[in-house]
Amino acid sequence: MKIVAAVFADLSETGLGLPSGLGAELAGRPVLEHTLRRVSRIAGLSGRYVLVRGGSCEVVARLLDGAGLADEFEIVEDTGFRRQQALIRAARKWTLESWRASPLGTTYYDEFADLATAGGLLNHAEADAVLCVDGHQAAIDVEIATAMVSHARDFAHEAPFVFTQAPPGLAGLILSARAIADLLRLDIPFGLLLSYRPEIPQADPITSAMCMHIAPAVEQFAGRLAADTHVARDILARAFAACGPEADALALCRFLAEQRLGRAARLPADVEIELTTEDPLPETTLRPRGPRVPRRHLSDLDAVRRIADELAACDDRAVVLGGHGDPLQHPDFPAVCSILRRAGILAVGVVSPLVDCRDAVFDALLSGDVDLIEVQLDAHSRETYRRVHGRDAFDQVRDNIARLEAARADRKSPRPILVPSQTRCEAVLPELEHFHDHWLRAVGSAVIRPHNTFGGRLPPDTLLPTVPPCRSACRRIASRLVLLADGTAAACTQDVDGAAPVGNWHRESLASIWSGSALVQLRNRQEAGLWAELPICASCTAWNER
Repeated sequence: MKIVAAVFADLSETGLGLPSGLGAELAGRPVLEHTLRRVSRIAGLSGRYVLVRGGSCEVVARLLDGAGLADEFEIVEDTGFRRQQALIRAARKWTLESWRASPLGTTYYDEFADLATAGGLLNHAEADAVLCVDGHQAAIDVEIATAMVSHARDFAHEAPFVFTQAPPGLAGLILSARAIADLLRLDIPFGLLLSYRPEIPQADPITSAMCMHIAPAVEQFAGRLAADTHVARDILARAFAACGPEADALALCRFLAEQRLGRAARLPADVEIELTTEDPLPETTLRPRGPRVPRRHLSDLDAVRRIADELAACDDRAVVLGGHGDPLQHPDFPAVCSILRRAGILAVGVVSPLVDCRDAVFDALLSGDVDLIEVQLDAHSRETYRRVHGRDAFDQVRDNIARLEAARADRKSPRPILVPSQTRCEAVLPELEHFHDHWLRAVGSAVIRPHNTFGGRLPPDTLLPTVPPCRSACRRIASRLVLLADGTAAACTQDVDGAAPVGNWHRESLASIWSGSALVQLRNRQEAGLWAELPICASCTAWNER
């Protein structure tokens, strides 16, 4: 079995649409040189190729000459058209630190591994399979890649592709000619082969020969080790300085875990901004709304600008407009979306029941400023919707979803991705599976949320909870911050009233709030297992959610 390596080297942009970092210096060398040096040491390959895109092949040729690798790689110009790239980018922005679990079933590999280009290379090289590597994988593990090549040969009849559960940046993807041909024929990205789809019933591929298992400490590490953002390059630079530029995946993951070096070290990775507590479903039984929430309304758009500019200093931040009301009800919703996008926020999302969608809001959602909308539908029938939300608006919401999808198709726009959500509870249990499968087929994504009592604000549900039996420290307070409309910075969405503020975002910087004494003490007490002493945390049922 002839297996070759393909290093996808886009000199203009990354798979996320950011400026390419291949020429950026990392530990004294360009990022691409780190990647090529590591790929040159992968054993069992019958050839190595650099697929150059967005720039001159001569640039890569000079780099190879300078690194003494000119005889190891053949340079091929990549002129393929990435038809699905914008859609994949909009989906992958939400799970940068995970190799899968993105909307639309996309994976890290879909960010860079273009199937048509890979198939063309196999024909050019007369090979049977290709190891796909992104040029930004300056930390790709040589031993893991070598083992993957051997695994692909040993299980050639059972595994048309080989992957691992390594975090983004540490491993590549092996695709056989058969797998590429099937994906191109079906016109789907690779990630759909690893996702649940009702029309493709299968067991999770991680239990099959297609998944090569690696050290648990690597599989379980949450982080992005691809040098394709400023933040990721800074993290890798610190890891290389401590462990050496040739450090393997296990050493890097252990060091970063011990030192707690991640995207959210200086600023929250994700910020949720509440614009208003006005909501078209004030009587819903699934979330505190209406009279159960203090009346709040954002009036200071300058505060949003300051926060957006501060977050945009990091090129991998995400902002969600949500909180304890419907952001679409705020008259300045379109302006806020524009502020966030113009500032340079990577990912902008909206959480809304999508009941009311006036023309200005509709246009804002389709302007390109919003990447994703989670539609809090929660039901698969009019009767159930009325029972859980106290209003007969089921058809109205479905019509709004259909209207947005039709307009998106007419404009040939990849954004916004629509993700209908349903809260898992006794009232909707008979519809749960039908809801999920229907919307996967209809719009490509759906999500089931666990029932939330919001710190005891709502009564518990009769279904068995999904919370693990043994409690551990909350994961959200280490990565996300909630900004309420009145200026209160809350540690999480459980603090509906803002009763335990950790700062005021109208007056303070995010950095000062994030590293301030209130949040630091809260995290320390969580780590010490003292949540019983924290009023909101003591009754929390969402501590295990990311």
